[in-house]
Amino acid sequence: MVYLHVLSPVVALAINVLAQICYCRFVSNKQLLKSLFFGFFCGMFMLFVIEAFYVVQLLPSVLKNIPSVLINIASYSALGYCYFHFVNLGETARRIRLLRELSESKNGLSVDEILQRYNAKEIMENRLSRLLKSEQVVYKDNRYYIGKPVMFFMSKAVLFLKVFILGKKSEFE
Repeated sequence: MVYLHVLSPVVALAINVLAQICYCRFVSNKQLLKSLFFGFFCGMFMLFVIEAFYVVQLLPSVLKNIPSVLINIASYSALGYCYFHFVNLGETARRIRLLRELSESKNGLSVDEILQRYNAKEIMENRLSRLLKSEQVVYKDNRYYIGKPVMFFMSKAVLFLKVFILGKKSEFE
């Protein structure tokens, strides 16, 4: 039982990945962000089940084990955060995309071909389109506004951590 408790964040991460894969394969509206959230919460649920089982087994000394339970929750959250960015990196990063396109092109790409593929206006339109589709941004009266603020709050939290941990003065440093 102790081994399962020690490995519970890793087990929860495995459930996270499997649930996300199942969501992508079997749910019709294959939205990446929703699948990542679904996987994360499935993993968190499994973690809570394992931790609850662990705490019940050691009922006489529950208070003594609360710190290790909290550490496992924090560990899984960190692993889930890393997995989210691992998937996101391969999906959205321009450098990754450019490297993929270069590897798929037998004759390489010229600067003009690259600039044609990475037109700033088109990139902005694609990003706005994704934000509108996910309702993170809404369009009314010829203006864009914050819609569902989940990702906005997450970006603010990451910015806060960057400033706090790295000592940066702004997000542009």
